[in-house]
Amino acid sequence: MDLDCLVQLAMAGPEGRCAALWEIEKSPDARRVLSGVRRRGPGRLRRPALDALMYLGGEAALEAADRQIVERLVRIRRRVDPIVPVMSCWTYWWAVRSTDQDAVVAALGLTDARPVTYRLAASVIDILEHDSDAEPGLVYVAPSLRGWVALVGPWCDAFGERSTEVRTILAGLSRRFGEAHAFYFGAQGDGSAWHVVRDGVTIRSFSSLDLLASSGEPLPFERDWLAARGLAGRPEDHPDEVWELDANEVAAAISLDVGWHHPVTTDRQGLPILASAPGTGPATLPAGAYEI
Repeated sequence: MDLDCLVQLAMAGPEGRCAALWEIEKSPDARRVLSGVRRRGPGRLRRPALDALMYLGGEAALEAADRQIVERLVRIRRRVDPIVPVMSCWTYWWAVRSTDQDAVVAALGLTDARPVTYRLAASVIDILEHDSDAEPGLVYVAPSLRGWVALVGPWCDAFGERSTEVRTILAGLSRRFGEAHAFYFGAQGDGSAWHVVRDGVTIRSFSSLDLLASSGEPLPFERDWLAARGLAGRPEDHPDEVWELDANEVAAAISLDVGWHHPVTTDRQGLPILASAPGTGPATLPAGAYEI
């Protein structure tokens, strides 16, 4: 691999970063060369080499010393880390009514908790949602905000193949904490869904992708949405209009949105972490483009 590619990466702005990484990816000996730069320099290229190694192989491509450097940087930046949304093109998340992040982690049996910044968490979630080969068990657990703890990641999908399992978990959480919600939002016009459970009882379940599976009485937000458009019945009765319903807005109204309506100026209890879902092994960061 020609070191000129690393020079280009070092000089690239946000728009040119991906192109530079793609060029490095073409070299069959890229990981060997990048590891050599990390060990021996030149110093000005050590940082982009670390960036490229994470892109090519994820955490597994780093030597122990580099992993420690990244972990130290995360710990430092967390001290002044501004709250930002953690979402992807397709975002699955839960909101659990609690002010105790540790209690939610313990109730779910999550393991290998590790500190992250919000931007690092957002990078991980974006990579997981776009890479079908990435380990699905990584879960982002947010600090408690406004009395709710959010969890984000493909493992939180309450509307797909694991819906029965996930909804059973949500029911258990709601019995322990009083209330638990699951949401899905597709940012490319790919629909919205929510599932609301209180004290173990499903109050409302809705999916614009499967209207026939919707159940329960519309939430107050949904009724207001219908009234504003002069519509009667339930949202699922109006397949042509229902695509305007946005899970981010519903979540912001009833618990906690992790996307565009995520609170950014509020007291928080706890700090952002990544953890492994039960039975999925240690949390390992997959290959991809990261921000810290």
